[in-house]
Amino acid sequence: MRMGSGSLRAGLALIACSALLQAQSLPVPVATPVATPGPAPAPNAATIATIQILFDEIPDEGVARRAEQLDAQRYLIIYQGCDPQAARTGVIDVEAVLREIHRKIAANPAGSIRWGMLDFEDPFTAHLQLGVENSKCGDAVATLVATLRAVRARFPGIRWTLYGAPFVPYWLDGKNWVTATAPAKAALLDRLHKIYAPLAAEVDWLSPSIYPVYDPMMFEPTTPQLVREHGRAWRTTSVGLAKILAAGKPVIPTVSSLWQPNGVALAGTAVPQDQFIEDQVQPAVQAGACGVALWTGVGYGIELAVGGYSKHPQQDETLGTRVWREAFVKEYLDLRPPADWNDPMVRMTLVRKASNTIMDSIRWIRSAQPQAATP
Repeated sequence: MRMGSGSLRAGLALIACSALLQAQSLPVPVATPVATPGPAPAPNAATIATIQILFDEIPDEGVARRAEQLDAQRYLIIYQGCDPQAARTGVIDVEAVLREIHRKIAANPAGSIRWGMLDFEDPFTAHLQLGVENSKCGDAVATLVATLRAVRARFPGIRWTLYGAPFVPYWLDGKNWVTATAPAKAALLDRLHKIYAPLAAEVDWLSPSIYPVYDPMMFEPTTPQLVREHGRAWRTTSVGLAKILAAGKPVIPTVSSLWQPNGVALAGTAVPQDQFIEDQVQPAVQAGACGVALWTGVGYGIELAVGGYSKHPQQDETLGTRVWREAFVKEYLDLRPPADWNDPMVRMTLVRKASNTIMDSIRWIRSAQPQAATP
């Protein structure tokens, strides 16, 4: 159903209001106008256990096949690296993208792929955020739409999306989605809706990124619970906006069981099970998502760690070789750095344990209750 401008504004206001009420744990209003109801009831374990689960990689193919037995499906990510000039030109080489898709499909050990994602961020996300009144935003939309149309035409058996669309900033002039004012949040959501509406019309599913970047335990002893509440409010908002833009299409946000960079966390280390479920999966489902798409980057991380190189040296301080090695030492190597990172046994250990980390995430969702981690 297509929303009129009045109902759209009400829906956007509802998202902002619901995120605030959820974070403050206020009671659900019984009889209120449509623009100001409280959050939907929290999803129960049975609901979470049946959602769509996608995963982009599990380094150990045997573990990947076990994940598929839990009705988790692989999705194909096409990274911007297939078109190195795009970051400079702001224009995507469609033929390069199509060649990369052919290559990845041929290399896929599982055969058919049903879900696909284009991950083109630099400079596209920044240009989109400039707003529809800026020509750079229009240029970004145009090249992304052209790429999506070509990809969907060439590979119609795969359902395609754009990574991180819509992108909802965590911070609004130094405030977050709990502390910012309702008018400021509503204005930003309206602006983002205008930016992403033409892209949402071209994809088969929407996947806002709701990765964890703020580890509550690094805010001890004063505010860890507030950090979790603020993160849940932002995720509810991100998925809620995607739900409106989707107009009935699936909304499957990207989540991660590893802390990600650009926040306050030890990037590449594991998110505790309760926080993964309660702070990422539950808010997403509560806001209308029909599933989650797992992403960790561990395959690339293992290559960086054992190879000792980085294709992108500028990323070394966020998620490069040094960061991955520190994370793996903490998570999988008993705090003992190996004498030789090139030792094949080191790679085997990382592949096995990192694969089990992803498998545990899938098991947690399917059970939606605590389980012992796989050694």
